[in-house]
Amino acid sequence: MSALVIGSVVAAPLALPAMVLAALVDLVTRERRWRRLRTVMFVLGLLYVDLAGFVVTTGAWLLQPVGLRMQSPTVQWRYHRIMTWWTQRLMRVISTTVPLPIDTSQLDEDALGGNAIVIGRHRSLLDAVLPSTIFGPRGLIARYTLKEDLRWEPNIDVVGHRMGHRFVRRAPKNLDAELEPIRALASRVDDDSVAVIFPEGTFFTEARKAKVIAALERKDPEHADAARQMNHLLPPRPAGTLALMEGAPGADIIILGHVGFEPFGTIGKIFAGIGADHPVRVAAWRHPRSSVPEDQAGRIDWLFDRWLELDEWISKQHAIGDQPATERAHNDKSGNIARV
Repeated sequence: MSALVIGSVVAAPLALPAMVLAALVDLVTRERRWRRLRTVMFVLGLLYVDLAGFVVTTGAWLLQPVGLRMQSPTVQWRYHRIMTWWTQRLMRVISTTVPLPIDTSQLDEDALGGNAIVIGRHRSLLDAVLPSTIFGPRGLIARYTLKEDLRWEPNIDVVGHRMGHRFVRRAPKNLDAELEPIRALASRVDDDSVAVIFPEGTFFTEARKAKVIAALERKDPEHADAARQMNHLLPPRPAGTLALMEGAPGADIIILGHVGFEPFGTIGKIFAGIGADHPVRVAAWRHPRSSVPEDQAGRIDWLFDRWLELDEWISKQHAIGDQPATERAHNDKSGNIARV
């Protein structure tokens, strides 16, 4: 929080000179699509959206008053509105400056209701806010299971704890103790909320995929074979998802997929990719809870089957994206590009 406030104060007098200098350098070097200017605007946009979120959150804390009655419906709804507003502004900065136009034409409104567990693909630092920008404007509170590292983001840390998000360690010493809070999060899922988890645990790379497959070969050869068939996804780690299913036995399952974030897996790649147009396509599939097996082994098989289906969908989307523009327009008839 201190770094955010100090950075905002320091950046304020430097913002205009930095944008002018970046624009002049882009003009001289003929850099693609004002890449340096976009980079400065990207950093400033994220910084001041973050600061605005921090200020609004502080105001909400003072209104409670000063942190009391945290779990009351009014307070929870207030923080939900703050998180939705903040994530939408973040996504707008990203989609405008990078740019990353978001194609939502494949989202089925009937699939996006509450009382559900959202199992999402996680491919970049930029896509973590996607569930909130999709479900938040529809009046649904999105409660996340996230990696502990994301607590370095002040708004995710402060608002996330107030909304009941769960922050988990990469390699917990006591897995059962880590899973119990996830079950507790799921127990709060109702018609006005969803629980969100990213079961891959980290971003896809071929090296990480090989490492996961090697571990599965020792413990679970059948699912190791399924993992080898995945070209774009890491095999899902089932423990967190199973805990959510146990905690919310009546919740449906929503599989949330996307393509377009692949070039932005690290901070360095994000900055390197600014100025190149990377449209993002998003889709979701809702599975009634009655279609999910009751036993743990059956649920793991079911999760791997859904992940194979998502991997196939990603392959098809990449094939559409690799086609010439005229052919792509014919095959992808939606044409519905929107900022979420």
